[in-house]
Amino acid sequence: MGWVYGLEAKLADWRREGLISDDQADRIAAFEASRGKPKLALAMAVLGAFTIGVGIIAIIAANWDAIPIGPRLGLHILINLVLGALVWHWAGRTAPSVRVEGGVLLLSLSTLALIAHIGQSFQLQGSATGLMGGWLLLSTPFTLALARGGLNRWVWVLGLFTLAGALLSDHWDWLHDRRLSASILILFLALLYLARLAPRPAPPVWARHLGQVAVAALIGGLTILLLVLRPLIDGVPEPDVMWDAGIGGAVGMVAVAAAHALSPGDRTGVRLAFGILLALAPPLSVLPFLLDGTLAAIVTGVLFCLYWIALARLALLTERPGWFRLAVALIAVRVFVAYLDATGGLLATGFGLVLAGLVLLGLAFAARRVMEWGEAKRAGEAT
Repeated sequence: MGWVYGLEAKLADWRREGLISDDQADRIAAFEASRGKPKLALAMAVLGAFTIGVGIIAIIAANWDAIPIGPRLGLHILINLVLGALVWHWAGRTAPSVRVEGGVLLLSLSTLALIAHIGQSFQLQGSATGLMGGWLLLSTPFTLALARGGLNRWVWVLGLFTLAGALLSDHWDWLHDRRLSASILILFLALLYLARLAPRPAPPVWARHLGQVAVAALIGGLTILLLVLRPLIDGVPEPDVMWDAGIGGAVGMVAVAAAHALSPGDRTGVRLAFGILLALAPPLSVLPFLLDGTLAAIVTGVLFCLYWIALARLALLTERPGWFRLAVALIAVRVFVAYLDATGGLLATGFGLVLAGLVLLGLAFAARRVMEWGEAKRAGEAT
């Protein structure tokens, strides 16, 4: 597996020399990293690390009352120090490996348990914000420096989102009174997307991962709101909710567009088109809170389908069949939801089915036009 990590340095050199583009380098790295990964060994290492952790917890829990605070905390700190030394030793002798990834995971989880252990031992009145903030403060340096595997990255990102959610919950009333709750949430995702441009010494794999997480959160949030929540919203939201959502959508559109435009390679071609779609995600996500009734259902449904048709077109241009299949599946689900809405309220007169049929015909026509426009543009660029 060490050759995969050596490849990253070579790709960075080739990019600086102008031999390949950033997009080509990312594709090469992703392709090579997917080849020959010791998935079985990694799974066994993760299972072993988890088993050891559960065993230690079981031993301590069984003798909790009989162990004084001093020896109990001292043993836990000693375990962390030994784990840290072992991981540092393994990482220094060889390239990042399954052993290092398993050690980092175990050390990270043990650090989280140690913070909770200290709080429980001294009856400290803490919160989820303090717990996750302390864990991120202690675990981030060694996780960023040593971890390259996807599992450790996702554990760290999950902790980051948990901290963000706890902070938002702690200050929700204050932010909502000032119409800032939606803006803060979307700004967090914009900053996470901006992290993909982090300069060295941040490992490139971490920067790419954070950017992908931000994209998934932005587009995933749009999908959930327009596909799932919109049919469940009855009536007009409160004015303060509408203002909060509207401000958040406008702020998010500007912030995401700025975060995308800061990369010179993202200002032309397909990357520019993707940036435009990504910047449209925040205002479209808050749209369900600004409309009401049948008009809201039609507008949000049509915009949802058009949005994913555009993403499907970009997926074809960039040869990403997974994204294309996802787009087709989501559009089909959204059309089915529209059909249920129509038959649920207007089936007696048939007007609902006629309306749904007209919407579907309009979407089919729009999809065809988008595909034809993309083909014509691509042919023009080729000539």
